[in-house]
Amino acid sequence: MTEVPAWLLLTLGVAVIAVEIAAILTRKKGDTISERLRALLGIRPRRWWRPIGIIVVCALASWFVIHLIFN
Repeated sequence: MTEVPAWLLLTLGVAVIAVEIAAILTRKKGDTISERLRALLGIRPRRWWRPIGIIVVCALASWFVIHLIFN
């Protein structure tokens, strides 16, 4: 597997931060990335797949931490 270029990661990070800042400054409910992710995974508002969404988020976070430490 090849490494991802630093400039690409930096560009992605800047884009995410720009979207998040724009959403926060507009003060429109449901615009931030975390609010969109919660809605997509069914965590808020409550949906039938809420437990699955929570498990998916926890699993991805756990995998990412393990991946960072051991790879």
